[in-house]
Parts: sequence; structure tokens; C-alpha cells
Amino acid sequence: MIFYDSHFHIVQLAQKEENLKVYNGCSCAHSKEEFFLQEKLVKNLKQKILLSFGLHPQNPDMTLAPFLEQLISENRLNSIGESGFDLFTDYFKSHFEEQKKAFVFCAEQAAFAKLPLVIHNRKALDALFANKNLLSKIPSVIFHSFAFTPREANELLKKGINAYFSFGKAILNGNKKSIACTKELPLNRLLFETDAPFQTLKGEAFTSAQQIILVYKQAALLREIDLSELCEQAENNFKLAFLQN
Repeated sequence: MIFYDSHFHIVQLAQKEENLKVYNGCSCAHSKEEFFLQEKLVKNLKQKILLSFGLHPQNPDMTLAPFLEQLISENRLNSIGESGFDLFTDYFKSHFEEQKKAFVFCAEQAAFAKLPLVIHNRKALDALFANKNLLSKIPSVIFHSFAFTPREANELLKKGINAYFSFGKAILNGNKKSIACTKELPLNRLLFETDAPFQTLKGEAFTSAQQIILVYKQAALLREIDLSELCEQAENNFKLAFLQN
């Protein structure tokens, strides 16, 4: 069986693990230094790792916009992101306008370059619906660690957004919304991730990329299908989301 990890951070993971082991998937970076290290690390791996770069809403630094444009022009990206909105803290809320500017820029670049867009969103789904027309112009939109309900996910699809919804260890710790989405959304819209080395469970120092297997096993139980069937479908979904644009 082949496991695809739709979202992780290989640079930070390499800092945690002496013997780096990852699966096929997509790694994100959010600074020039991180992207260059990411590119270097991936060259030494046999796995197929796609590269993403974006202006993260927790640090919506528009001075990085020319660098993103450069990476696009040099065909060094497989997707753009993470980008989006984060209203989880008062500090993040105070920078909403900067987040909006960075998001619109990234989304416009994804539409122009015909690249997938990886979305980070916490407590700001309304901001995405407000940009539904722009999102509908993008080949595919991957919602990393989607934190909302099946109804809201289906509403995004109804708006003409070619959306894929990715879930990680939240389905292992009893998160009701993530579990409901994994069980109820169309199987051909599901992706799975670790967000390694982040998104830890209680008592964990960090998340290993190898824990993607635990995510898949739990998702297969929730869907009541064989693990091999889920892996095959998730691989197809990953390729459609990231590679068929």
C-alpha cells in the first residue's frame, strides 16, 4: 500500500528526526531560507515530494510576494500555500487586513499560474466564502486540516470551488467535526496528512511523518472500508488535486 501525506513541513521535521523518513506528499515552506532548505532536502529523497510556498496568515509578509512570483516563473512550485486566514488569537485578529491582502495575492497567483492553492483557515470560514469567485478560478483548492462541518465543506463545493479536504491527527483525538467530515464527505474529496512535525497529540514531543499510517487506518475504520481501498482512492485524489492542473 502507498500512503500520500498531503501536508507536512520537511525542514522542521528534519530538525526533529535524525533519520528522516517521509512518504510521498506535499511539503510547505514560508520563508526564503526554508524554501531553499526544503528544495535541498527533497533532492536527496527517493520519495515524490511536491513543493509549496506561500504567505502564511500567521505571518502575512508581503515582502515575500516577489519571491513567490520568482518561484512561479522558474517553475519551482507544485502548489501555492499555505495561505488563508487565522483568527484564532487576538493578535492574529488584529492583522486581518494584512492576512486578506496576502491571501488575495496568493489566490490570484494560483489562478494565473494554474497551480493548486493550499488553504490554512482557523475561525475565518466567512472570509473564504467572501472570496468564492476567486477560489472558483483556481484549478484545485486543498483545505489543510479542515476544521469545519460537512455541511460547510459541501457548501464550498456548491460554490464551484474544486475543493479537497485534508484531515490529520484530529480524527485520532476525537475531534467531532473532523470525524464527521471524514465519514460523510464524498470519498473522492478526501486527503490525509500529518502536518509533521506539528499537530501533536497529548504527550507527544512532535509528529513523525510515519504517523500518516495511523491516520489512514483510523480513516478506513470511520469509512468502514478496507485500508487498501482507502489508500488507492487517496492516491488518486492527491494526484487529481496536485498534479492534474
